[in-house]
Amino acid sequence: MTFPNVTTLLNELRHLISQTLATNELAQGGLLIATLSAAALYARTLPVALWTLAKRHLTFTLDVQGDDSAFPWLAAWLAAQPVGHRLRHLGVVTRFNEQMGGQNLTLGTDHDGDEINVRLVPLSGQVLLRFRGHWILARPERQQRKGDSDRLLGYSHSLTFRMLAGARAVIPDLLQEAYDFTAGRADGKVEIHAPQYEGWALVERRPARPLSSLIYDTDLVSGLHSDLAAFFADRDWYASMGIPYRRGYLLHGPPGNGKSSLVAALAGAFGLNVCVLNLATPDLSDDRLTRLLANLPRRALLLLEDIDAVFLGREPRAPAVKLSFNGLLNALDGVAAGEGRVTFMTTNDLAGLDPALIRPGRADRHLLIANATQAQLCGMLRRFWPDWAVEDAQALASRIPDGALSMARVQEYLLERRADESAVRRDWDALYLPRSSGCPTRLRLRAG
Repeated sequence: MTFPNVTTLLNELRHLISQTLATNELAQGGLLIATLSAAALYARTLPVALWTLAKRHLTFTLDVQGDDSAFPWLAAWLAAQPVGHRLRHLGVVTRFNEQMGGQNLTLGTDHDGDEINVRLVPLSGQVLLRFRGHWILARPERQQRKGDSDRLLGYSHSLTFRMLAGARAVIPDLLQEAYDFTAGRADGKVEIHAPQYEGWALVERRPARPLSSLIYDTDLVSGLHSDLAAFFADRDWYASMGIPYRRGYLLHGPPGNGKSSLVAALAGAFGLNVCVLNLATPDLSDDRLTRLLANLPRRALLLLEDIDAVFLGREPRAPAVKLSFNGLLNALDGVAAGEGRVTFMTTNDLAGLDPALIRPGRADRHLLIANATQAQLCGMLRRFWPDWAVEDAQALASRIPDGALSMARVQEYLLERRADESAVRRDWDALYLPRSSGCPTRLRLRAG
């Protein structure tokens, strides 16, 4: 049995199609409709295809994720541009989160005279703006973050800037202007950061407290300031010596004497920020602590408050503590520990701490922040009433033994009588008497 040649079959098929199209009007109409449909479909997709091709070859994008340090710079910069007011999807934030950028609005003042502020933050949309002679298409976006069982964990934010290829050279200028507009602007305020997932969220900005307003005994403040200044100036020396470029301080003593206030004031003096971390947080594991310390914001002091509340020796004080003692040590000065970090640890119970936690390299200097001395009492009185004679202030201070009261207790007493100077002298002996009712004596630096 023989089979026809393939060429012969193709020729016969071609002849059949030609004859059908020449004699069959229905076939002719169908071919015409198919041709027109294909042309219409191509015409519709051609602009999209051309636009996609142009974007691929003629433009580039700059993507910035919400957990990156550059995000708040660029978000705030975008919101401040005239075209930023054209974004149509905004959110209202009554508790400032400067990681979001935004536009600040002052609504008035409350009964204490403090300003009531809100922030309008861009959530999505796009605007076209011009920068240094180049067009930029800016697009803020947000997406839901979900955990187990679709539990909402908040939102992740991002910014996308699309520019023509020739605009690549202005990226450094864009980032520099955004930085100078926000983080690079010295406004005399200290930023307080708290943990958020595996990063840090800005929860408060407060005016920096002058170091001169702190009243401590001896030269504690000036000595700490000099030590930190020398550390910041010696980066190259540390590198040449092969010594890890880190510095740690342990502030210990009774509660209510300004350990956390001292850290905040030092941060303000050096133009730094403060990252506050509670090690007893139930969901703080070894891995999360390592990632948090690796993601510390630029130019920030790390404050670990009340480390005595986490471990007794090397054992957790509560079953809810997930952090291990070895995990804490490795995070502070292990192989993966970051360079350039300054850590302050505070404790009310020095005796309960394992020596390995507070040895040099983790806590290079131990400083006692004790209860008020008579010299501190005198300084506090003259700070409230500068026109008092030194002798008058000393006379009152000498009636209370050194170390009998916390500075917070003294400050509370003076605040209660700030409008009645004579009551300070009249009731002074009552300051040292036992109090019948409890009252907070810890003026702490709290994030949130």
